[in-house]
Amino acid sequence: MRNYFTVTISDVHGSRHYSFKHFFRKFAWVMIAVFMLIWSVGAVSLWWLAYQAQELEEHNEQMVAAYNEVLLKTKTDYERLLEEKDNLEIDLEQKSAQVEFLDQSLQGLESLVGIDAEEPEKLPYEERVKQVQLNTLGKSLMLSMTPSGHAVLDYRGLTSKYGYRNHPLTGKRHLHGGIDYRGKTGDDVVATADGVVQFSSYNSDSGFGNLVTILHANGFKTRYGHLSQRSVKVGDVVHQGQKIGEIGSTGRSSGPHLHYEVWFLHHRLNPQPFDQWKIDKYDDIFTKVKGVPWASLSLSVDQIVKKVEKQLSPTVASLAVK
Repeated sequence: MRNYFTVTISDVHGSRHYSFKHFFRKFAWVMIAVFMLIWSVGAVSLWWLAYQAQELEEHNEQMVAAYNEVLLKTKTDYERLLEEKDNLEIDLEQKSAQVEFLDQSLQGLESLVGIDAEEPEKLPYEERVKQVQLNTLGKSLMLSMTPSGHAVLDYRGLTSKYGYRNHPLTGKRHLHGGIDYRGKTGDDVVATADGVVQFSSYNSDSGFGNLVTILHANGFKTRYGHLSQRSVKVGDVVHQGQKIGEIGSTGRSSGPHLHYEVWFLHHRLNPQPFDQWKIDKYDDIFTKVKGVPWASLSLSVDQIVKKVEKQLSPTVASLAVK
């Protein structure tokens, strides 16, 4: 019986005895050991999995936090970009409106100085502006060198035009060789072009009383009569618009006014077209006033403008620097 072991189970019905070989006892211990091993491995595995799950959860929380941070930053950047886009659109609209306004203004200037409105639209704005500048320069030079505009600072209209009329004092019919400006004694009289004072004195022979005569470029001359006083003397260089005297009634005059004449070489000209000559009506005078070589004068002014254009040329400027 050495290889057997007995298990006794007692209850109310009595005791029962069961005999087993030692092999089964060893097997039971082995099974218990295997069970404990499996349980231990399972416990360790569960702990490790729980640990890994916790690690994953913490990592996931970090990733979610990072994602939310990136998402918030992206949202902020997107909102900022939208704001910049709106600002750029507003700025673009303003710039477009400015460009349209400048284009319309440039068209107005081109029309004013007599440049064909269709051709310039094919050119860059810089070239169009340059054309306007040069065209305006040429016409401004012509208008400053040649009598143009009113001979009085405060224009109140004309009392008498150029041509034959009955003299207000003698009643005889004669050629009125100028135009008479309405005005009051003391009103300013101005030069109608750049020039040099040829005569400034009281002239009893002409009947114009205090008289100023100015020589201008290209053979033009202007005369200003019946002045109450003269502000310039012989030899003075005057510019267009400069005060040269004041309206009066000296000499043979029926009342305060300015008698104004325009001459070319030794010929009287009707001053009225010159009085009305402006840059927006630049070409009118060429058909209204005969006896003046307008083509030659315009060509001379064009040569001056071309010289200025060469001086403003980038190529010439760069060569000058070198």
